[in-house]
Amino acid sequence: MNIPDQAVLQILVLDFDTLACEEVSASGFDKSGCRVQTSNHREVGKIIGLRVAGFEQMIKARIAELLDAEIVVSFDFEESPAVEKRAERRRKVSIPAWVSGRKSQAGVSCKIIDASHSGCRLASPKLQDLPEEIQLQIPGLDLPVVGRIVWRSPEHAGVKLIWQFSNGKEIEQKRYRPPDLAGKVGARNKGKADSSGFGVKRKRPTN
Repeated sequence: MNIPDQAVLQILVLDFDTLACEEVSASGFDKSGCRVQTSNHREVGKIIGLRVAGFEQMIKARIAELLDAEIVVSFDFEESPAVEKRAERRRKVSIPAWVSGRKSQAGVSCKIIDASHSGCRLASPKLQDLPEEIQLQIPGLDLPVVGRIVWRSPEHAGVKLIWQFSNGKEIEQKRYRPPDLAGKVGARNKGKADSSGFGVKRKRPTN
């Protein structure tokens, strides 16, 4: 892997159960996995998504080991783009999202009101204007999530999520260069000291 052995990187962790993003630190990168500083994912075998700035695709990873304040994950570079289907359970969420066609920036604002590994439900009175093939912009994630509308009602729509993961070739072949996140985001979020380079709002420390 072309990430230096001693590198400590800020990455995004995506929870496929809730579509929630968390910005954390990761280290110990090699071709098989890395260590992630998080206390929110404590289930061995669980599939999560890792977004490393500088690479174009998300990495699918499986939690292999639990440590005190870290997890060890193994990368899964199988060709299938799907998330492993376990016993799926819809979780109630409330996530604002921007939804548009795959080839258009014109879209509608809506709310994701439940989610699972393979799909979600949207709520908005304007969903009838959307094409079948869509992409969702989720807060905290700087990559659009591709989806397909499988059913609609006047104010709701069911969406199948089509996850697109790295097959490992980019990570093996591309020389890693830390992106200038501060420069990219500085103009957009000038004065927002509580925002990270990915646009994820940092939690303020509590006394």
